Amino acid sequence: MIKGIYTSALGLLPLQKKLEVIANNLANVNTTAFKRDDAFANELISASALFRDGTVDPTEKDINEQTTTDFSQGTLQQTGNPLDAAIDGHGFFVVQTDEGIKLTRDGSFNISTDGTLVTRNGDPVMGTGGSIRIDDIQDLQRSQLVIERNGTVKAGDKIYGQIQILSPDSLSELSKAGQNMYTFKSNTLLSQVDPSAFSVRQGFLEGSNVNPIDEMVAMIQIQTSFEAGQKAVQSQDTSLGQANQVGQV
Repeated sequence: MIKGIYTSALGLLPLQKKLEVIANNLANVNTTAFKRDDAFANELISASALFRDGTVDPTEKDINEQTTTDFSQGTLQQTGNPLDAAIDGHGFFVVQTDEGIKLTRDGSFNISTDGTLVTRNGDPVMGTGGSIRIDDIQDLQRSQLVIERNGTVKAGDKIYGQIQILSPDSLSELSKAGQNMYTFKSNTLLSQVDPSAFSVRQGFLEGSNVNPIDEMVAMIQIQTSFEAGQKAVQSQDTSLGQANQVGQV
């Protein structure tokens, strides 16, 4: 009976994790280029945990749970800001941060005081030849800057650089690092994305790929399952209490 309570209680843990993930998805429904997550348990409790001998009961460690990211593209939204850029297709912008190189799909760019193209957090956006610096920014207006579909940044006939678009061999190698950034393992190979596989759209931003209706439906379903699991635990706890009372008579 006690093992049954433990088992039922452990069954609630994946549901709780999934609720947390869905809540985070909904909280970022309006976040630029946010990619929704999903959580699932490969197996609730292994057979060895269910049938092991001794006094050790199944624990949270027995649950094989994973969180995956859906990298499908969000809807492109026109902003009219010449420093905004969205990737229509495959790939990521490359950003130099204090912690090293990171990737992002968030093209909310700006220009620093020294003319460097930076993210909204002030980190330099990397070009094919390093950071992109607009050395005559004082003589230019934002509207004069052009970001071509291949990522080339220019004003008139003067070219300042080309925004680098890279991608790992497998998107599963990326991990969310906060602030719409992604990190990757040290041995991850980043490759230049074929120009035919993407287009940089100036004056656009990529929206979140979260569908709020789908997330709300999933949340209702999980809450229903969670409540059923709670009732199972309560029922077994009540039965155990009644058994103890009978044993005392």
